Amino acid sequence: MTRTALALLVAGSAAAQPDMLITVDNVAGDEWTISAESFVFIDIIQLWADASFELIGDGSPITITSYNPSYDTLLGDAVVTNGPTASFLGVANNQFGIADPSNPLYVLDFEYAGAFDDVTLTLVGQNSGEFRAGGFSFLELYQDANGNPGSLTWDIRYVPTPATLALAPMVLVKARRRRSQP
Repeated sequence: MTRTALALLVAGSAAAQPDMLITVDNVAGDEWTISAESFVFIDIIQLWADASFELIGDGSPITITSYNPSYDTLLGDAVVTNGPTASFLGVANNQFGIADPSNPLYVLDFEYAGAFDDVTLTLVGQNSGEFRAGGFSFLELYQDANGNPGSLTWDIRYVPTPATLALAPMVLVKARRRRSQP
């Protein structure tokens, strides 16, 4: 089953809701965007404060073209590596007034001409969110620096281009017809 059909099935399923949903969206042609949405019900200072991940495809180049400017702070600019495997490491620090608590949070845009089913996003190293409770801010981990799960859960959703989604029902009907014919 392709990821397109899977995305249609998952949209209607009742799975446990994660604390953060990362969406990898093929907006048009080779253009992709990554965003994150929070389902944590406390004050968000920075939804994805430490963002550290890799993008891997089918060997086609992956080029990060822009990212959320809150990841460039007085502590240093985000680190971007492009190639068959692209990586992103950004630390958004609110202490200098640069936090972006938007929901959903725009993370970055990238270009990738390879197959939709082959692109994957993998968290590496520490990934955390910054929240406020009782007048104090604190970090909660999605994943620690060694790749171990933290107290917050996350999930990744891959969304094909709108044109691909429009074709998905026809593909499913065609597959159903094929199975039902003797």
